[in-house]
Formats: sequence, structure tokens, C-alpha cells
Amino acid sequence: MKVIGLTGSAGAGKTNVARHLKSLGAEVIEADAVAKQLTEPGQPLLNKIIEQFGPEYLLPDGSLNRVALRRLIFSDSAARNRLNALTHPEIAAVITGTLQELRQSPEPPMVVVVEAPLLLEAGQADKMDEIWVVIADKDAIVRRLAARDRIPPEQAQSIIAAQMPQEEKIRRSDCVIDNSGGFNHTREQIEFFYKKLLEEQGGGIDQE
Repeated sequence: MKVIGLTGSAGAGKTNVARHLKSLGAEVIEADAVAKQLTEPGQPLLNKIIEQFGPEYLLPDGSLNRVALRRLIFSDSAARNRLNALTHPEIAAVITGTLQELRQSPEPPMVVVVEAPLLLEAGQADKMDEIWVVIADKDAIVRRLAARDRIPPEQAQSIIAAQMPQEEKIRRSDCVIDNSGGFNHTREQIEFFYKKLLEEQGGGIDQE
């Protein structure tokens, strides 16, 4: 079983890349989905976050006000570090447990993709067999992020500035997927790297 850590800046297109890898047969674990599960009402991690940041980050229905918390952490690096210190270890523990379960299953998948925006920042690279980074030119990232989150371009730029620079992610990666243009070109890159990965393990892409 080969474990690929898939990362990249917000707005670079990691989710689309992960979806295509899943369509090719990879098992995909989404760190953001794990984080959402861990911060549902009644979960201990949600209680810790509210104790740290205050009840104003709860919505009337008892769920986490993700919009307000996101706004805070991208404008306050100290708050971002405090939140990461709470969430990263618990998210990593769940992912580690899931990987262990997959390894011990009767038929482990050939490839598991851990899609994690802050994989490198959280110090989880050493738990991956390879690091794949999705990149795009800055203008495309700002445009996509602003459209996706319905925020002004200036706020999108502040989110990007708060993350590890793309150049550093590229330096620390094994494969780079450029998603600056149309997805057809991106798809070709994904399939090239995935086919190579399977060939190294003695398999091939299922052409259904």
C-alpha cells in the first residue's frame, strides 16, 4: 500500500485532483472532512475550541461558526497557531488510525491519498510515502478562492499569504501537478504520475 500526501495552497485545486485519483481507483482520506467530523456538536474537540476562543464562535444550533473562525485565523497568526495546536494532533491521530486499518484489511488498496491542505505545516510529511503538490499561478488561485468562498480578492490574498509559499511546497514534494490551466491538462499529469506509481507496484490503471 502506497500512501500519497496530496497538498497545495487553498484554491490550487486539490479537491478536483483527489476526486480524479479516486476515480482511478485510489482510496482518498480528506483531512478537512475529518476536521469537520471532529468539530460536530458534542465532540470533545469542539468543546476545546470554544473554551479557547469563546462562545461567540458557536452558532445558535450549537455548531461551530466556521466562517467567523476562519476570518479570525487568517487575520491573526497567534490565533491560527492556537487553533492548529488544538486540531492538528487530533486530525493526524484519526488519519493514522484509518491508514492502519487499511493496511490491516484483507485487501489493502494499492494507493491511499491523504488530501491535506496543511500536510507539510502540520509536520505529517514523514508519514507519507510520497508528497504530491498541486500548484497554480497566483492570479488563478485568488480568482478561484474568491469565487469558492464568496470573499473579496483582498481576503483571498491574505489567506494565501498565511500559508506556506508554493515554492517551498514544491521543494519538499516528489511530484508537482500544475493546475493553472484547463483540467484536461491537469488530468494528463495526474494519470501520468498515477500510472507510474502503479507500475512501480506491479499494477495498472483500470480502464473501465
